[in-house]
Amino acid sequence: MAKWNWRRIQEEAEEDYEKTWLETRNLLKMTGRSFKSKKVGKAHPVFEFIAKARKVLLDLGYEEVIVPVIVDESVVYKEYGPEAPLILDRIFYLAGLPRPEIGLGQKKVQQIREIIPNFQKFKEFQDIFRRYKKNQIESDDLIEVMVTELEIREEQATEILTKVFPELRNLTPKPTKKTLRSHFTALWFLILAELQYQQPLPIQLFSIGEKFRREQRLDATHLYNSYTISTVIMAEDFTLEDGKYMTTQILQGLGFKDVKFEIKKATAKYYAPQTEFEVFFKHPTLDQWIEIGDGGFYSPVPLANFEIGYPVFNIGFGVERFVMVQQGYDDIRELVYPYFYTRVQLTDKEIADKIDYEYKPASELGREVMRNIIKIALENKDKESPLKITAFSRKINGKSLKICIWETDPGVKLLGPATLNEIWVSDGNILGMKPGSEITGIKTDKTYLSAIAALVGYHSEKIVESQESKREIIRIKIAKAPSDVNLKIDPVVRRFITSNNKKIDIRGPVFFGATILLT
Repeated sequence: MAKWNWRRIQEEAEEDYEKTWLETRNLLKMTGRSFKSKKVGKAHPVFEFIAKARKVLLDLGYEEVIVPVIVDESVVYKEYGPEAPLILDRIFYLAGLPRPEIGLGQKKVQQIREIIPNFQKFKEFQDIFRRYKKNQIESDDLIEVMVTELEIREEQATEILTKVFPELRNLTPKPTKKTLRSHFTALWFLILAELQYQQPLPIQLFSIGEKFRREQRLDATHLYNSYTISTVIMAEDFTLEDGKYMTTQILQGLGFKDVKFEIKKATAKYYAPQTEFEVFFKHPTLDQWIEIGDGGFYSPVPLANFEIGYPVFNIGFGVERFVMVQQGYDDIRELVYPYFYTRVQLTDKEIADKIDYEYKPASELGREVMRNIIKIALENKDKESPLKITAFSRKINGKSLKICIWETDPGVKLLGPATLNEIWVSDGNILGMKPGSEITGIKTDKTYLSAIAALVGYHSEKIVESQESKREIIRIKIAKAPSDVNLKIDPVVRRFITSNNKKIDIRGPVFFGATILLT
């Protein structure tokens, strides 16, 4: 399937979204099996590390739990006490869109009838809006309910909602007291408050998941969302030294042996005074200590707020910072989102491997035609025109397939000056060079001639498959771009070349003619 023209689709959708939405379905294949999966997948380094961390923690006796993502503001106040207002500044609050009251006045009735002239089910439509307002219909089910109950087409339902009811587009979010977890601690209090009556002590838990923080800046070490390894131990008899020992055991299992602990000068209010410590590891390329963990004893005050009567030790680690240290990244964004922040680097060999024919034969017949075109063209390349030479002839399924190559302009040779150009990759540039050119780089196995021959082979097999008598002419004059001579450059390569001020220079006078005839 050829790549579609996304710019044209954008323009058409801007003019008539519903029409474009319906018509572009035809760009997609619905039947047949054409996809072949890659033999081996590729894991993201963050999730590879998480898989390793899970095994280490399970081997150390920790039980894995799922910690809720949404936490009420009141829980943060119970955790932090007077420090809570400062902490809430870095928390993301959740908001919702209140569902509007929607009526069907005379103007809207007329607008609906302009879309569906014979529409009569206004009472049923009003009932749908009433149920929608009462949350009896989910937002993503509204169009389906309209299609089913009003007996209209899907595109008509969409057009009515977008054109007749602008109030659906002009809703303003209303904030709630619900927040996204900025760390796991607030949720651990809730979980331990329940488990102290369900499990015998000690209780040893861990969870690995995302935390969300409204950072003041996004840079090499800060993201809005990142992964955390969070652990807690609740026991009747537990010391800070025990906590540091368990922390060391975890870090050694993860491959971090040279670490240091520092008691924080200012303790967070959910920790007991002078028990909160940070864990540092020296980054091998930045030559500086990177904080990778934070832990300590929870203060008895917030524990009491959650009716917990036992000591609780907590230690948490930033997953991305672990991976940054281990793999030598100096920017967390390049690690987590390489497709946004990492510039692709390609060698000449890698570029050469991503140059292919746009159309190429898939059958032995097509490949034989391709070979014959190249052979006959080379044997007769210096003959003067006008001339016409048979390059392939055969009886196939009771029909005769004949392919000729030719040149009609007088006083020139069969092949134009650039037809034999070779495809080279030199210092990131893709170049069409005359045979024997002095150039350093990688010479591919492709030439203008081989690419054109592949095109002739492809069309030949398609004509034979149709079993219909047909005459097709392929004429290539001046090449200005790779596609003019049936060459395809991988999009990754094109992005690399444009991003690095390199060039693709596949130009020249080709003047190659071929006729495919099935009779």
